[in-house]
Amino acid sequence: MKRLIIFLLAAFVSTLAAQTPQEEYEAWKKQATENYSRYRQKTIDDYQAFRKKANEEYAEFVKTAWATIGKHPAVKPPEEPKPPQQPVAPEVKPQSVVIPHKEVVPTPAPKPVPDVPIPEPQPTLPDNTKKIMYYGTTLTMHQGKPFVLKDVEGETLSNAWEELSNGNYDALLSDCLNAKKSLGVGDWGYITLCKDIAKSVVSGQNEVTLLQHWLLTQSGYHTRMAKSGKDVLQIWMPFDVLVFNLPYIVLDSTVYFLVTENDQDDTELQVLDRAFPGENLSSLRVARSPKLEYKACKRRTLRSKRYSSLTVNSEVNSNLIAYYNDYPKIASSWDVYANASLSGEAKRLLYPKLRNLLQGKSELQKAEMFLNWVQTAFEYKTDDDQFGSERSLFADESLYYPFCDCEDRSILFSILVRDLLDLDVVLLHFPGHLATAVKFKTNVDGDYLDLDDGRYIVCDPTYINAPVGMAMPDCKQQEVRVYSLQ
Repeated sequence: MKRLIIFLLAAFVSTLAAQTPQEEYEAWKKQATENYSRYRQKTIDDYQAFRKKANEEYAEFVKTAWATIGKHPAVKPPEEPKPPQQPVAPEVKPQSVVIPHKEVVPTPAPKPVPDVPIPEPQPTLPDNTKKIMYYGTTLTMHQGKPFVLKDVEGETLSNAWEELSNGNYDALLSDCLNAKKSLGVGDWGYITLCKDIAKSVVSGQNEVTLLQHWLLTQSGYHTRMAKSGKDVLQIWMPFDVLVFNLPYIVLDSTVYFLVTENDQDDTELQVLDRAFPGENLSSLRVARSPKLEYKACKRRTLRSKRYSSLTVNSEVNSNLIAYYNDYPKIASSWDVYANASLSGEAKRLLYPKLRNLLQGKSELQKAEMFLNWVQTAFEYKTDDDQFGSERSLFADESLYYPFCDCEDRSILFSILVRDLLDLDVVLLHFPGHLATAVKFKTNVDGDYLDLDDGRYIVCDPTYINAPVGMAMPDCKQQEVRVYSLQ
């Protein structure tokens, strides 16, 4: 036996010695691929087992775990009086002052994205798919098996949940998660995507809501289902920022907002107060704009009145504008809009021209040109006058709508300076007004703030013809709230 072992070891060593470096690499690559495949399959199997158990338990709770909860009316955005007309700066720059600040609101850390393995369902026939339209973008989705709810009693909903969880809808769930990835939509985009997909499978309002809720729970989202007094199913979800204009409920100190379009005139709801394992809080912060089919809107010519050479044509995706138009209103969280940046399409059109126009200019000159461009190339109108209520705009929206106000200009200016000048910018919230301050790398005079990481010079994109370093007179003695940006 000992001689046999020695012989086999010698044969193995001689075989290794006979391999070329390329053969050794191929053998290692094959082994690594096999190891990864086994690991990936185990991850999927473990998650499927977890889902099976979680859905079985959830179906049981659907029968009885309903609690009566009071509904609160939507919170309206705070009304801050804004100038009806855009103020004009004096020709003589006054003496510089230090702007007092009371707090610096830090940029929140990125929220973990739900880590849900995408199911790999059994192959299905091509005729079991359907094309749906999501903000002008065509998606192909598996249909699953349509179902009908005879009522919204616990037993009926429990049986429907078991039917949804029996594997027949895994292809649809896989389509949803893959579409989320390919479109690059954030949490709100995925919520609306699940709604549109559910509408393509079932027709009843309650059926759509139940299927949307199922898709969200399977995708790792924190969501609660409720029944109105008129037996209408609803979905309520918490977010990482305060949402205006949506009714809300409170469960265990957590605020949930209505995300379905079926609000009822009632003050109490029956809420399924049961957490689905592995749920994650949804974020309304936009990491990047979604990749929607491009449909060009009408081009606009935007010209600086002081620097006539700074004239550019802008064009944005009207499908993206429709997407943002349906986005929850989160006024007072201006950093959300500023950190969302511009869409890739808008940058590809604007940035090359802007870079060429700024060639050879100093850091201060570039900032002055951008500042005057935002001050004078855009028409001013308050949100109340343009939209009938307070509403902040994403940067692409400022390029689309005919008017914008102080926060919209500050958001756009902060993006341009960070992207094209590579300078740090903060947002300054004065009572009834939003401006910016820039941390220059060179010495620049003017009204400023002393923050922990250095001196920031005020730049007001609403104060017509105000140069870098000039704040509005009414703002100079007011304590300002500072919002840091990514």
